[in-house]
Amino acid sequence: MQPETMIPASAPDPFAMLGLPPRFDLDTASIEARFRERSRELHPDRFIGAPAAERAQAMVRARALNDAYQVVRRPQRRAEALLVRAGLAIGDHERLDPAFLNEILELREELAEARVAARTDDVTRLQATMQVRQRTIEHGLAPLFAAGDPASLAHAKRDLITLRYVMRYLEECGAALDEHE
Repeated sequence: MQPETMIPASAPDPFAMLGLPPRFDLDTASIEARFRERSRELHPDRFIGAPAAERAQAMVRARALNDAYQVVRRPQRRAEALLVRAGLAIGDHERLDPAFLNEILELREELAEARVAARTDDVTRLQATMQVRQRTIEHGLAPLFAAGDPASLAHAKRDLITLRYVMRYLEECGAALDEHE
């Protein structure tokens, strides 16, 4: 599990911070535009002549806005935030399909062998295969969140847990390729 992808249940609602509807299918352009607009409104430079406490509060708001933007702009983190809103946060000890765990273990072993042998072509192939899987999972999330029913949200949660493993594997591929540049 990657701590940077976890959304604490107590965190401010990133969608509300940006003034965006809590939906998965937000387009990048609208996220960017809303972030720029809110940044101009909350930028600490607008409070340069204000009392120290107000300037400090402006810094806190600007940081919270930046944090919200980092959540909403990334599909995986946006999906996790939507699950938190629905009361389905991903915990530390989620149960996974044993067949999937075995598959990931085998893929990691294959990657480790390719890494040790400096077979960058194999690492690149493994990375490309996993990138396809990442895109497939991410594209499948939109209809699940659009449906919004408990079964669809539970399916989205399982997919997000799988996506965490996929993303970690991709990080390992990137590290292996960086070693041999």
